[in-house]
Amino acid sequence: MRKSLLSCALLFFLSSVDAQNYYMAAPEGFGENATGGGTAAPQLATTYNDLKAKISASGAAVILVSGTITIPAGGSISAVVIDKTIVGLPGARLVNNTQTQSGSGILYLKQGSSNVIIRNLVFEGPGAFDVDGRDNLTADGCTDLWVDHCEFQDGIDGNFDIKGKSDNVSVTWCKFTYLKPPLAGGSGGANDHRYSNLVGSGSSDAPVDGHYSVTFQNCYWADGCRERMPRARNAELHILNCYYNTSVPGSRALGLGGGINNLSCYVENTDFDTIGTTYKDYSSSDGGAVALAFDGCLNGVADVGTVAKPNYNYTVLPVADVSTYVANPQCGAGATLDVTAEGNISSPCGSSTGFADPAKAGIIKLYPAVTGGSLFIDFSDACTGKASIDIYSIDGQLMSSLSKEIPADRKIQLNVAGLPGGLYLCRIQNGQTGATHRLIKS
Repeated sequence: MRKSLLSCALLFFLSSVDAQNYYMAAPEGFGENATGGGTAAPQLATTYNDLKAKISASGAAVILVSGTITIPAGGSISAVVIDKTIVGLPGARLVNNTQTQSGSGILYLKQGSSNVIIRNLVFEGPGAFDVDGRDNLTADGCTDLWVDHCEFQDGIDGNFDIKGKSDNVSVTWCKFTYLKPPLAGGSGGANDHRYSNLVGSGSSDAPVDGHYSVTFQNCYWADGCRERMPRARNAELHILNCYYNTSVPGSRALGLGGGINNLSCYVENTDFDTIGTTYKDYSSSDGGAVALAFDGCLNGVADVGTVAKPNYNYTVLPVADVSTYVANPQCGAGATLDVTAEGNISSPCGSSTGFADPAKAGIIKLYPAVTGGSLFIDFSDACTGKASIDIYSIDGQLMSSLSKEIPADRKIQLNVAGLPGGLYLCRIQNGQTGATHRLIKS
């Protein structure tokens, strides 16, 4: 009996994977109170002037960015931004290739900004050049900020910095990378300034309560990053399920100094896969004390002091799965979300309720198949029309695909007897409703 069961497609669902689900309906972590533009009717922005006007306008707004928008030299969008959701349609890019101090930068959230959500955008800078230019994205006094599923490329000074009076920030499913070679000879003196993320610009820089409360969740510091992943002081950091993989010689992941108010950092289920130095202590230059804890990490280092686990609710991936999911090019970290012209958000590899009408989302169930090498899928009454079922290998190769109308009995059977034993991802999509399940065939 045991032999016959193992020869079938023995499939099961891991709730921790679908709970992450690549798509997040709301932020977790220190930025959990960010609601952005809420349920405001989406507005489309296709030009620089239009985007600048909509971001700078008063009142709550949901702004959908379409296409490539080039930021002119010296035209960094710098504004007090309040109650805004800024979402990129698939392929949306904000680009500034000006490699001068005054001409650089893309989006600058000025002091007084609050309740901002930024999702599914590629920020492209000109490449690292140490002239004290602006970052691709700067939060210089923004509270309740959620940045999700964005890709930050080639910031001239940095990719994304958090400083000034900014506080209560969640950065989720974001990718940081440098694709262009650094330019040497800048006035700042660093010939390779591929320094990605700064939290606090100096030892005395701090928000009102004294500590930058920042969550980095499911983030990916990819090839080209050299330092500042992040570099921080006067902070309360939670680095959760993040992935480090950069081949830059002498690279440094965490650069931490105490600052005048000290710093704590809780690193959880994070994979320091390919990195030169996991942790560099900057207390000698920043002053203050650092407390650092590694919980369930791969290639972490010894703890420094003690750090309490964050007391908010959040979802955790097993550390062994972090590289697989976070670095997934189809739906992991980066601008990988599906966004419709109506403002519905989903993931190619996960279910969605979107923000247009969450009540319309149906329920898709996949359960163990124990006979005949078949996978059985049940659809709820809310699911109608055609369903697509795609099975991918763990490295993203499409192994099986089926598209058919959902029958009256709401059940579809898929023959998977021909699949080799192993781990798979099954993507099930019905209109804007979908789910991805992790499967094991023995």
